[in-house]
Amino acid sequence: MTTCRTNCWSIEDNKIVYHHPNMNVFWGVPDDYSMPSESVLSLAEYILLTPHGVHVDVVPMSTIKDNGRVAIAYSGGIDSTAALELLPDSIPIYTKVAKQKGLHKVDNAILALNEVHGEAIVSNYDEFPLIFGKRSGYFGFGGFTVTCVLYSEYFKLKTICDGNVLETVYMHSSLGHGTQYNLKNYSPIFNAFNRAGLQYCMPCAGLTEVSTTKIAKAYRYAMGCMRGRNGQPCNNCMKCFRKRAIQGNPISTNLEVEKKLCGKFIPMLPSLLWARDNKGLSHPILDSIDKNVDWVDKWYSRAEEFIPEELRNTIRSSLNKHGIIELCDPVHLEGWVSSVSDTY
Repeated sequence: MTTCRTNCWSIEDNKIVYHHPNMNVFWGVPDDYSMPSESVLSLAEYILLTPHGVHVDVVPMSTIKDNGRVAIAYSGGIDSTAALELLPDSIPIYTKVAKQKGLHKVDNAILALNEVHGEAIVSNYDEFPLIFGKRSGYFGFGGFTVTCVLYSEYFKLKTICDGNVLETVYMHSSLGHGTQYNLKNYSPIFNAFNRAGLQYCMPCAGLTEVSTTKIAKAYRYAMGCMRGRNGQPCNNCMKCFRKRAIQGNPISTNLEVEKKLCGKFIPMLPSLLWARDNKGLSHPILDSIDKNVDWVDKWYSRAEEFIPEELRNTIRSSLNKHGIIELCDPVHLEGWVSSVSDTY
């Protein structure tokens, strides 16, 4: 057993294990995997613990990488597939949950991963938030990147990306994703990566899910639904209602949809209204809302602030290839509120 970083980490039985006082968190590793540097391990701890109010100092990397590969924290969904398409030479790395729980299924994500020839790493770190009294999942910006971080030296990575879209990066408020234009300070997570000799990147930060759907349309299995099987979405959740509508295949409403649409503020409303205006989606509540959504299918170029300089031309070229044009006047985006009653 190899230990490092004050005995918090070990490699045993083809797993790298983080020994938290309340649980052991593991990731599967191959035989030739070596213990990462203290900088990498401390960054993994930073991402794991910071969302739960625990302070972690990232150990500075002694030398900064001049070059290295790009990886995508791949979910099998449309947004991370779009990120992969925008950066075509990157490695898709999927974190496969050790235990499927509730309605969550991995079937479609694995099909999507195989389609892009990615790497599947088994881990239980989705259960880590439970010890803090939260639901299972991946918390905080960059929360889904821990597996990529732990594999950064193994795959000789420099840049680690995820599929965060505009509705999450610029429109996340206490009311939900896509509800209100809300600038936040993301410098702590970017600085933490840089301190460890890595780069964090959000290639889809300037795109709504309307554009990521367009970019990823050639992939058969990429989808947002984690409840479906055999390459098919469940067609019985809010995400399916929205994503299928954006694709031009509106489905009937369901209980989850009605609950979401009955609120005073509707999460992810921009893409729903765009699908209403462009893809035939219809619902009495949506049909009654009057808001400008001409910006929804365009690129918000301010998001270049979340893209390393050496990757910007590649992403601009990919956007041009997929017919995504730059948003010239962001006034409606930057004044967005998903209140049902507000009009402008």
